[in-house]
Order: sequence, then structure tokens, then C-alpha cells
Amino acid sequence: MARIRQGLASFVFSLIGAVVLLAQGTDLGTIRGTVTDPTGAVVPNAAVEVVDVATSLSRKLTTDSAGNYEASGLRSGAYKVTVNAAGFSTAEIVNIALQPGGVARADAGLKPKGTTEVVVVTSEAPLVQTESPTVSATLNNQALLALPRDNRDIYSFLYLNPNITQADSDGSYKFLGSQSYGASFSLDGQRSNGGVFGQPTASQPSLETIGELTVLSNNFTAEFAGIANIRVSTRRGASLYHGSLFHNNKNSALAAWDLRDKVAQNAFLPTAAISKYPTPYFNLNELGGSFGGPVPKIRNTYFFAAFERRWQNSPVNLRVNNLPHPALWSGDFSRLADNRKPVVPANVQLTAAEIGSDTVGGQGARFIRIPQRLLNPTTGALIQKYFPQVNPAAPINATNG
Repeated sequence: MARIRQGLASFVFSLIGAVVLLAQGTDLGTIRGTVTDPTGAVVPNAAVEVVDVATSLSRKLTTDSAGNYEASGLRSGAYKVTVNAAGFSTAEIVNIALQPGGVARADAGLKPKGTTEVVVVTSEAPLVQTESPTVSATLNNQALLALPRDNRDIYSFLYLNPNITQADSDGSYKFLGSQSYGASFSLDGQRSNGGVFGQPTASQPSLETIGELTVLSNNFTAEFAGIANIRVSTRRGASLYHGSLFHNNKNSALAAWDLRDKVAQNAFLPTAAISKYPTPYFNLNELGGSFGGPVPKIRNTYFFAAFERRWQNSPVNLRVNNLPHPALWSGDFSRLADNRKPVVPANVQLTAAEIGSDTVGGQGARFIRIPQRLLNPTTGALIQKYFPQVNPAAPINATNG
């Protein structure tokens, strides 16, 4: 009975796992087509070779009795299909663009052997996709890097889709009027929703590594979950070495004031400490690159890697009333009440001039200000560098500084 229970549990969990995987869909695509002769009759047993242009890896197939072939489980990218049959010239179909999880059709019309040994046909995307009822849109890496943008957030490109609008805040979405937590986000076929309500996760691969961004917005099949399905596919190494370097900078010198700052500026009331509304400041830097290609001395093995670093310099504005007044940092206690001024330590010897000008009533008992010669220059330098920049004209509480 124990073995039976264990077997049943394993079977149930395997079914659950299969359902979860099915709900994620796949990023692998399919190329299919039909081979015909000049009369339109199908050609069975024709030799078909599907070649991945990026890696030169190929898959060999044979047409069935109806002249059809199908190559499934293919990574997205550019492909070439070559067809050979006895008595016919070789047919090549080039520039076949396969999208993640998509279906591309490559039909071949063979011609009798003659003066032309190879007939090359350039594949063009059909105006109407007849292989699937899904309404989808795809941006490739070139488009993602070249399109105007103000950040490197991959999901900011979702607003280009007419079925997607901004929800209650920047970076949130409505899909055909529904909130973002109804959509399914995936990375290389693995679900990547995050947060309590299944929003897109804040963890993203570098923009350099994105191969395609695909949005399934209408009529997609049940294997793709959600009211919309957003699929990110990463790039892969190819037979040639290639790479990139980038440095992006966004700073306040070239930026317009946003609405929140303009409202705050209009409501600002000057004080002795802050005479004018502080000019907004930020400086965002993004630096990185990518590199990929074949692994040396290992056949049919490729790599692709990327690095990206982001750092931002921006002040943090804090309003507190329990910091020491900046006058005290320089040893000036003149604005404190006399009974709150610091006592001159017994081991400190002051000159007559210092006693007369720097102590209360010229009695040498309490400091009005500490002579410069007694201040530690290293401490003063640290204060200047790391303490907040406070206007010396700020009001002071005379009882505690």
C-alpha cells in the first residue's frame, strides 16, 4: 500500500507539473510548409533542410505523402530552408523570420532541372497570419535598442501596443481595460510574475540580452496563460563574435521640471534657512556591454554574456529640527543662551585676547566661540564633506543648539 500511495502521489505531482508547464506556453517556434511541382502537385519524400542562420545548425526532414513538412522546437531567429527532390532544381527559401512561440510558413515550389541549379526565394511575412488566430506583436533586439526611450526598462515598451495603456501609475498596465495582475509575464518560457498580485517582477535581464519582446494580446491559445501574455526571450551566441558597449546618462541639467516640482515650487514659502525652492537635481548613469560567439574548440557550442551597472547621484531632502545648528559645527556658540554655552575645560590655556573676545563676559569660564587654533582640522574637513548642507542663517533653539 505504501508503494501504491507513493506511486499515486508521484503521478498526481507529475500531472500538476505538466499543467503548470502547459500554462506557461513555449518560446520555441515552428517552421512548416508544403513542397509542390510546377503543376501544383505535391512532392512526397522531398529532402528538406532547415538551417539556423545564426549558428549554422541544421535539421533534416522528409516531406510526407501530402508534400508537407514541419520542424518544431526551434529557437526564434532567422532561418533558411533548402529543398531537394529527384528531377528538380534545388529550392532555397531565405530570410525566414521565426518569432518566439510563433509559426512561420515556408512553401517551396520546385522547378524541373535545367540551366538553373538553385532557385532562391526570399520569404516575406504575410499581411494576414493564417497559421494562428493569435493577435501578437514582437520587437527584436535592434528595435529595442534603437527606438527612442528614456530608460532601460524592458516593459516600458509595452505602451507601444494599442491594447495596453497605463494604469494608476507609471510602470503599471491595463490590458484591454484589465489590471496588470491579470497578465502573464515570462522569461525564456519560465513564468516571471512577481508581487502579491502577479505584477511584472522588478528583476530584469540587461536590455543588451533581450532577443525579442512578444505580446500576445488577443485570441491566443490556452497554453498561454493570462488576459495577455508578455514573453521576453534572451539572445544567444552565434557563429560569429559580436558585442556592444554603452553608457547612458540622464541628469537634471537637460531635464524639464516635472509637475510635482512645479506644484511644490508654487507652494514654497521662503525661510531664513531656505530662501528659494531648491533646484531639482539628479544624475543617473548606466554602463555596460555584451559579448557572444562560439566557444573555442567545442563544436556547436555558443555563449552570450552581458554586464550592466547602474548608479544614481541625487540628494536626499530631509527636514528635521533636532540636528546641531551648523554654527556649532564651527565652534560658534554665540546664538546660544549664556547658561547653555560650553564650559572652558580646565586644561585649556587661553590667551588674554581670546578670553576677552571668545568667552562670556571676558571671564574665561564659558566659550562664546572656540578659537580656531583649538579646532581639529581633520574633524572640520569631515564635517564639511559628510554633514548635511544647512544654511547658517537657519533659526536656532537658544536652549539646546
